Amino acid sequence: MCSSGESMRLLCSLVLVLVPLSAGYSLDVEHSLEFSGPSSSWFGYSVLLHRHGRQTWLVAGAPVANGSSSLPVRSPGGVYRCNITPEPRTCKRMHTGSLSSCGKTCEGESDHQWLGVSLSRQPGEEGGHVLACAHRWKNIFYSTKDFQSNKLPNGVCFSFSSDLETSRHYIPCYTDHQRKFGENYASCQAGISSSMTEDLVIMGAPGTSYWTGSVIVYNTSSRQISAYGNDETGAVNFGSYLGYSVGAGHFLSPSSEEVVGGAPQYNQKGKVFIFTIDNSRLRIVFELPGKEFGSYFGSSVSVVDLNADGLSDLLVGAPMATSNTREEGKVHVYINEGQAKLVEAEFQLTGSSSYAARFGQSIANLGDLDDDGYPDVAVGAPQEDDLRGAVYIYNGRKEGISAAPSQRITGSSLGHDLMMFGQSLSSGIDVDNNKYKAVFLRFLYRARPVIQVKASLTLPDQIDQQVALCRDRGTPTVCFNVTICFNATSKHFKGPIDLQYNLTSDLIHKSSFPHRFYFHGNGSLNSTKGDVKTRHGRLTCTTHIAYQRVKDVKDIYTPIQFEVSYGLRETTQKHVFKTFPPLKPILQQSAGQRHTITNQTRFARSCSLGNCSTNMQLSSHLVLPDQQDFVALGSAQTIILKTFLLNSGDDAFLPRLTLRFPDNIHYVKVLQNVSESNLVLPSTATKQIVCKGNNDKSIKNN
Repeated sequence: MCSSGESMRLLCSLVLVLVPLSAGYSLDVEHSLEFSGPSSSWFGYSVLLHRHGRQTWLVAGAPVANGSSSLPVRSPGGVYRCNITPEPRTCKRMHTGSLSSCGKTCEGESDHQWLGVSLSRQPGEEGGHVLACAHRWKNIFYSTKDFQSNKLPNGVCFSFSSDLETSRHYIPCYTDHQRKFGENYASCQAGISSSMTEDLVIMGAPGTSYWTGSVIVYNTSSRQISAYGNDETGAVNFGSYLGYSVGAGHFLSPSSEEVVGGAPQYNQKGKVFIFTIDNSRLRIVFELPGKEFGSYFGSSVSVVDLNADGLSDLLVGAPMATSNTREEGKVHVYINEGQAKLVEAEFQLTGSSSYAARFGQSIANLGDLDDDGYPDVAVGAPQEDDLRGAVYIYNGRKEGISAAPSQRITGSSLGHDLMMFGQSLSSGIDVDNNKYKAVFLRFLYRARPVIQVKASLTLPDQIDQQVALCRDRGTPTVCFNVTICFNATSKHFKGPIDLQYNLTSDLIHKSSFPHRFYFHGNGSLNSTKGDVKTRHGRLTCTTHIAYQRVKDVKDIYTPIQFEVSYGLRETTQKHVFKTFPPLKPILQQSAGQRHTITNQTRFARSCSLGNCSTNMQLSSHLVLPDQQDFVALGSAQTIILKTFLLNSGDDAFLPRLTLRFPDNIHYVKVLQNVSESNLVLPSTATKQIVCKGNNDKSIKNN
């Protein structure tokens, strides 16, 4: 299945410089831990974090590592355990032992077996077994005796004890007297992908039955092997590579356990199958077809309960999907509606959509990094940015998952080696006892403690311009209190919480008028800032006084809106360095949240009616020259337009009438019972007459 001629040959030893391209969110990019292995071994091709007692390790696969002095084989690959604490960090090769007794007609060959192509561990924070596979391990029993026979790449997986000291092996595809390459399970290449639950060891076997593929499940409690065989239903075509990716979850119900297998070459579009275990068989209960030729849909899968409803949802990678350029890659999101009915979300995760990024080649469930109750995921794009690679973090939500990433991390290599950062991802262990799981993306990143903040902004119901409670430069001034309150909580951070904020007044004032209110201590600006120190669960408030800028405000109708934006204040942390540097907390981010709140008040309008409503009445009629009540003005023949405008509602409003005339009409105005000072007129070039007041108005036109 895999060879040194594939694109993954560009992997090298893990010597990396981290380059954060954004401020990021929950993962700390400033204090990542670097690990390295043997040169040109592809150290870090697969990774996982593991804990046994007080000891925490990074376990890394190096599938083309040279053999040790005690193993005189050619590039068998290897698995390394690297201590995270204490300093110095060192990596030690894990020994698998020999396979001297693999069967009646079995003789193993470990040359180029790719040990470390996949790694998995039993779930849980503490202990559990670790599985490391070599999908190109071969049975050469017949080929050494009969030169017409082929070597049979059965594949082998090693299950290591919790302390990583001892191991046992699985060769699930081996059968006595089996000798024909390609048929049945003879060349299944088991272990190119793997997954573990409490009782199940799941191994992908994509070479089964001439690369139709299969998924093989070993139950460690009942010691029963279950597998999918093409001869049973014929649902999987030849050359589909079923088992290229595997997983397990609760798809039929929260209490059931089903198995997932990806087949990225199914009809050249790919397909993902969900199986239930039926004694020794795997029975298909749901299928997810790919839609695009050559996308490699199903080459990676991640089982995760995105919306925390107890049912497993599914992320499916299509790293060679092409939208605009070539092989940008994408990840399809499927939400489980129960009974293994998965419905695809309306969007796909797409990363930066850069050329040949192969976004979706790896996907990992990270657990809940940001304390919002929903698990988060990481997606690797190992060929993005000229093979430097990138990893994107997406946050789970009630409706499924955020469409946009909350964090992007990228790597660059040293010297002339190429790295493909994001080829492998792992999480699930709290390495520094801060109650958050760390993430390994070729570097170890720790999750920062998360703080939730609820803020409020209190204003008076209305502002009375007739009541001046303050003095400004010796002059009575209208003013009022603006109170800001913060309630900060955190599941795991118990230290003092330092917040900073910016307060701005009169955000929506009319542009033709200045801001109507300002704050003392900041000149005459309409903004101010401050700091607040609080603790978990403690309500902390602070008050500012807003002053009216001028005595008589012209615009009393536009609401007076205030805004507060807030965040954590940068502080210098004192720390006696032991193993890990201190982590700065972060504010929790939710979809659409800006850590900003607003509130508004209004000027009191002294209306005589409770709702300040108007009742405008307008009437008009023409007086023609031959009518008896015609009023002669000079010798000209005139037409008089008489209008009557009245507000019979609240007298806080002043009626306003605007008349417009065609350009070819010449007119003069005659006003009755209204003074010229009460009339607001625009330029005569606009041919508008504006009348104000509860009076009869006549306009004469020549």
